[in-house]
Amino acid sequence: MLFKLSYRNVKRSMKDYSIYFFTLALGVCIFYIFNSLESQTIMMDLSQSKKSYVELISKTISAVSVFVSFVLGFLVIYANNFIIKRRNKEFGIYMTLGISKNKISFMLFYETLIIGILSLVVGIFIGTFLSQGLASVTASMFEVNMNKYQFVFSKESAFKSILYFGITFAIVMLLNFKVLSKYNLIDLINSGKNNEKLKTNNLILSVFLFVISIICLSIAYKFILENQLIDISNNKFKISIALGILGTLLFFRALAGFLIKATQSSKNYYLKNLNAFTLRQLNSKINTHYISLSVICIMLFVAIGMSSSAISIKNAIEEASKFQTPYDMTITKDLNDEKDVNDEKDVNDKDLSESLKGLGMDINKYSDEFVNYDLYDSKVEFSNMFKDTSDNILKEQVKILKKFNNPIMKLSSYNKLREMQGKEKVQMKEKEVILLTDMDQLKPAIEEYIKENDNIKIGKKDFKICKDYEYMPIETGPMGMNFVVFIIDDKCVENFNEIRNYLSLNYNGNKEDIEHKIVNEFENLEKGSKQYNELEVKPFSRTMAFENNMAISSMFLYVGIYIGIVFLISSAAVLALSQLSGANESLGRYKVLKKLGVSTIMINKSIFIQVLLYFILPISLALVHSIFGIKVANNVVAVFGDYDTVGNNIFVIGTILLVYTVYFVMTYKNYKRIVNK
Repeated sequence: MLFKLSYRNVKRSMKDYSIYFFTLALGVCIFYIFNSLESQTIMMDLSQSKKSYVELISKTISAVSVFVSFVLGFLVIYANNFIIKRRNKEFGIYMTLGISKNKISFMLFYETLIIGILSLVVGIFIGTFLSQGLASVTASMFEVNMNKYQFVFSKESAFKSILYFGITFAIVMLLNFKVLSKYNLIDLINSGKNNEKLKTNNLILSVFLFVISIICLSIAYKFILENQLIDISNNKFKISIALGILGTLLFFRALAGFLIKATQSSKNYYLKNLNAFTLRQLNSKINTHYISLSVICIMLFVAIGMSSSAISIKNAIEEASKFQTPYDMTITKDLNDEKDVNDEKDVNDKDLSESLKGLGMDINKYSDEFVNYDLYDSKVEFSNMFKDTSDNILKEQVKILKKFNNPIMKLSSYNKLREMQGKEKVQMKEKEVILLTDMDQLKPAIEEYIKENDNIKIGKKDFKICKDYEYMPIETGPMGMNFVVFIIDDKCVENFNEIRNYLSLNYNGNKEDIEHKIVNEFENLEKGSKQYNELEVKPFSRTMAFENNMAISSMFLYVGIYIGIVFLISSAAVLALSQLSGANESLGRYKVLKKLGVSTIMINKSIFIQVLLYFILPISLALVHSIFGIKVANNVVAVFGDYDTVGNNIFVIGTILLVYTVYFVMTYKNYKRIVNK
């Protein structure tokens, strides 16, 4: 009997449950999609290295899912509290009819169970289909052929979704028992008569708090722009976070009294139609929920920032991968100190290709086009070279960078590398130096340095700086790693110590087959050759760089979007439920308006303005936060590669506003239905 009544209640109140059910199903869907990644990729033709990267991404998402489950769990509990508050009078009637609290609790238990099962079924069902899209995106990023791919249902992801949300619903059921046990019949019957009270309308205090909030936020923005996320242990960074949170909190706290007083200054507007009533309603809501509005604002800021940065970093890494992999493979050997350098000259004064040939590995089998080259220690510190730069970001980086010297490369070696890349040779005089970098964000600083300096002392000699610098990678690697390299004439290198040996090559046959063979030979040497291990060479191929970069970009993309979506729907759902809760509490006020002859059109307009402003306020401040946050994030993105982030940021913000608008429309319609029912 109780179960049948619970089922009828759910069916009858489905419109009241719509936002709750929609958010739950969406949460389950997203949870399932991201946790199904490993099951989806099993059906793909992945190499062993790609599989290991996908496993790493899956483990990261699993760890993030624990955090996500807590966020969604709090959302479910909050939504459940709204539903109970919405039905207080109904429960009071049940008790008047003689139904015990235990039976009402069990009725709620069944209702929660029905809603939970429905949301899980719908969420997993939709997620199963949408997860195929995530598999397609993953396959595209790793350039995997999907001809053999089949439709996949992830049992592990479904089980994890049921487990995590099942625990949440179990907690909700226990809380329902506890909450109902504390209710008195008189409180339930009179619940609709309780009104939120305005705590303060002190204009002076409100203006003071508002000014303090603007000051806090301004200092927070200033500090974060100065720090640029370069050193998060820096006190300025910590202060900026603290002031940002405090400023947001004070902003909404001040808004409660400030907004209505500011509007009252214009009598014509304040007394027009239902504006006074609407602002009082909104003011009361802000005053009561300013803490939750502050949390929602910060969550929306995180959603915008993480989603935008994740997509930007992914695109920047992909673009950088093309630039940073000019050769099929680069093999390196580091000479760590002067002792190592001297030992190498005495024991093995050979190019890397000759050293490998001595171990039984003939590079000629794999390549007809390869270059042996070396880097030398200039003793010129990068930090000293750019300590007076006008680039504020670089100036901050210089402060925390470990001291390292800019390397030197022979002109002949550099020209051989240029030939391998299909570029013309460069010419220069004996006592000239060309500055080279493979990091896009350093180009303005290098241009400035060349403009302000005609010469630079390298070792004991002065070199004239060539006015044209070089932007080119000298090795295949995952990202730009050569800040500044000095290119000088071969004759001038004699008195400098070698610090690193290189061998870059392009394969002479089917690149996939050659890649497989040469990697296998390196692995066999590593397992069976003591001399090879003593040589300490590190091979890194274009394929390795690509897979490594795709793994990093995928991790940023999936984790950023995952958390961003969850924060977005959680924030919007809390705003919606808060407004609908207010609609239930304000029914008496709307009844009075109707008795006074106020038309339904005017009431609906008042509801629209109230809900619209309640939704606009947190997203507006979140967007202001995002302007500064995205500016800083774009400088971080520049580390991974040169990529235009403006279009991407507009797309992300537009998408978030679209989802946010859907929640606003649903809230307005439900609010209007509750009042006019």
